[in-house]
Amino acid sequence: MKGTVERRVGRQLEALRRQRGWSLRDLAERSDLALTTVHQVETGRTSAGLGTLRALADALGVPLAALLEEPPLPAPVVRLAAGERPALALSGGRLERLASGLPSQRLRGLVLTLEPRRASGAEPLSHPGQELVVGLEGTCNYEIAGRRHRVRVGDSLLFDSQLPHRATNPGTRRARLLLALYAPEQEPAWLEHHAVRDDARATGPRAS
Repeated sequence: MKGTVERRVGRQLEALRRQRGWSLRDLAERSDLALTTVHQVETGRTSAGLGTLRALADALGVPLAALLEEPPLPAPVVRLAAGERPALALSGGRLERLASGLPSQRLRGLVLTLEPRRASGAEPLSHPGQELVVGLEGTCNYEIAGRRHRVRVGDSLLFDSQLPHRATNPGTRRARLLLALYAPEQEPAWLEHHAVRDDARATGPRAS
């Protein structure tokens, strides 16, 4: 049946993407397709054309027929070597994704690196769930609901991520943060956009 084929392609596409530790945005960029197109194919909401399937297969490095196979059972443990982290270059630094791919995943780990006098975004963002921040290197300011909290090496913050927030580095040295994001539902779309905003200088309210 038609719907069965789309669901099978979607399940296999998701399994292959997760095996590589890629987000939906990673796959969209590597395949030169729109993010909405990749999401619709993966969720079985659309019948993808041959050109779309070929672009996805090429990006994943698998034959076209691999997208029609039943996906393997997900691994109970996912290990990602330090040198293999999927990374996104930001105008203000770098965002790395940590191990990912468990079924019903609700936790996402990120490492955010900010260059001096830079910020994770021009404007704060908010999303459902909770967020834990740990200082790894240098000193950062984390703005939460208009108030700035200083985060040094070893310091940690936990907050409701529905509050508007962003990270800034007002210093002269690079700073790194570990971000642990918990979502109330399985890997929702907002995880794809976290900390990916326009370049910004480190300005804002006074630190606590």
